[in-house]
Amino acid sequence: MEKTAEDILAEKLAMAKTIGLVGVGQLGTRLRELAEKKGVKTLLCDPPRNLDEATELGESFFNLWGNGMGGCELTGAGLETFLPLDSLAVADVISIQVPLTHEKPFPTAGMITAEFLSKCRPNTCIICFSSREVITEDVRGDSRIQYIE
Repeated sequence: MEKTAEDILAEKLAMAKTIGLVGVGQLGTRLRELAEKKGVKTLLCDPPRNLDEATELGESFFNLWGNGMGGCELTGAGLETFLPLDSLAVADVISIQVPLTHEKPFPTAGMITAEFLSKCRPNTCIICFSSREVITEDVRGDSRIQYIE
């Protein structure tokens, strides 16, 4: 029987205190719920899932996003708190589940770089449910990255 995304993450969460989720759509939300049920702190990074909602927040919102993988520090009714990608480097486990995009304002191609990996802990486990292209070619073979197809 093939393991589900939840099965794979559950194994990794057994020893984790913090997980970073890059992409909080359908899969990311399920993984978040699983982590929170296990008492694991979640850090979220997700470009706006609805560009219209983001536009309503105004130009200052977009200035917070940098290369499209930054985050929104806003909180309140109906808004989640998203963090810049670099903020997830402190996590024990980082799970990536984003569609591959090359277009602005939120490109995901090459978003995981050698610079980002250098900020991560040496024993951080990175699980990639996305296309390998979200990781720059020079670090795709890093031993901390596990690809789930």
